[in-house]
Amino acid sequence: MTVDARDGNRTHLRVSGGRVGTITSVVSPATRRTALLRDRLLVHPRAAQRVLELLAVPDGAHAELCALVELDPALTAAVLRAANSAHLGFSRRIAGIRHATVLLGGSLVASLAASRVADLVFDTAVPDYPDWLWQHSVVVASSCAVLAPYVGESTDDAFTTGMLHDVGTLVSASNGESADHVDASPEHAEIGADLLQRWNLPDAVVDGVRHHHARPDALVGGLERLVAASSAFAEELGAGGPERGVSMHDAVRLVRAPRRPDELLAAIEDEVTRRTAVVRGR
Repeated sequence: MTVDARDGNRTHLRVSGGRVGTITSVVSPATRRTALLRDRLLVHPRAAQRVLELLAVPDGAHAELCALVELDPALTAAVLRAANSAHLGFSRRIAGIRHATVLLGGSLVASLAASRVADLVFDTAVPDYPDWLWQHSVVVASSCAVLAPYVGESTDDAFTTGMLHDVGTLVSASNGESADHVDASPEHAEIGADLLQRWNLPDAVVDGVRHHHARPDALVGGLERLVAASSAFAEELGAGGPERGVSMHDAVRLVRAPRRPDELLAAIEDEVTRRTAVVRGR
């Protein structure tokens, strides 16, 4: 099975031979580096282009745009930040990106997405997007969604936490730090959790981000266990990050799934294929 997300030669996500392959981004290197404001997170180049394509559709293509927002950490964070802002006055904090897009409505989500991609359109010196991060985030999030029922968590909340679990790495990359430092930074979980806490996201999501590299026996909340386990499944599927997570044995134990690992891996691959259809324009 092969799944590609393409923009000419720009970006590829491939599921082939039973494993998720590599994603590459071919972007002209910037001639200078300017740090973005701390709260302005990089949008993946392919997601940014797809946003522009959907914004050009006469009816707005709001349903597709909301689905696309779910697949990018920066767009997800922007929408959840808006949904949890004090002036909107919702009675409780919003954890799931799908819930947030329904509450905000397609027009506002489109405006938020447009404002986030403006950096790539108008700034020729946007820092490079970490090569591994988008694929890793999508696969971890998809795994969280598949495994969520086994730990009693909402699929929406689980997917969202998985999508945001490495947002601290994105903060560092967005502020122009070198790829070597970004990939090796041990404090990215704390950076990401602090940012999401400041944006008023629910404590369970913040804890899932903050503790996803903790020892397996130290993981308490369902979202924490999901993200840690899903990182191991992503590694098994060839979509791991630069840091080694828990073992597959510990991953299965954390979620207590009554299915064989190979069955879970197949279900995760199917979830990735289904969710990334909007990026491929299908």
